Amino acid sequence: MTKRIFVTGDKHGTFVPIFGLAKKVALNSSDILIIAGDAGYIWNNEYKYKVESLEQIFPGVIAFVDGNHENHDLLNSFGVSEWNGGKVHKIGERLYHLMRGEIYCIYGNRFFTFGGARSVDKDRRIEGESWWNGEEPTFEELKYGEKNIIEHFNDIDYIITHETPLLAREHISRAKPIDDDYIIPKEFDEWYKIVLKSKSLKKWYFGHMHADKIITPKLRAIHNDILLLGDEKPIIWS
Repeated sequence: MTKRIFVTGDKHGTFVPIFGLAKKVALNSSDILIIAGDAGYIWNNEYKYKVESLEQIFPGVIAFVDGNHENHDLLNSFGVSEWNGGKVHKIGERLYHLMRGEIYCIYGNRFFTFGGARSVDKDRRIEGESWWNGEEPTFEELKYGEKNIIEHFNDIDYIITHETPLLAREHISRAKPIDDDYIIPKEFDEWYKIVLKSKSLKKWYFGHMHADKIITPKLRAIHNDILLLGDEKPIIWS
């Protein structure tokens, strides 16, 4: 059975692109779909319906990093377990939340993952109902991620994040303001400088910006497109 990994961006609780993939490609139980944040399926106590629907549409594993538009309190209420060498929250039988700063070995490829971002619209949302304080990584999470980036930068094949290095924002028309005290993009710029020296890095995929665009040969925005890992030609596109 062919071992395939697909990657896509923000879904915000919708099924349409994933259903489109299932209609276009003969999927199997060994397939893995990675979502670069704002999956949005774990939003309230009705999440079990979303999980059941996802697992009916996609026969393999779905794994996602958290974005800013997630119910972080609910995500963090799940017990921590291990999947392919890294820590995860197991949400369903085949649905996993990939945690911040972890490294996973999947089908011979090593992935570094890091979720979280700051919501520019949080002033229009309700805390505990449509916005959760855990959206931004803690100092400890950033240090943990930095430690793994430095220690394993020559072993990492792919990076999956929600937020992006600042340099990418200059190439994306959908502007999102950056507050002076917002740390993550500054940290990501430093990480990007580190991994560019890597002998193994193939691609850094990020969501959040609602764009499908190649920024540099090793940095790509992903949103509606669904890509077969390592192939820049979308299987499903916006």
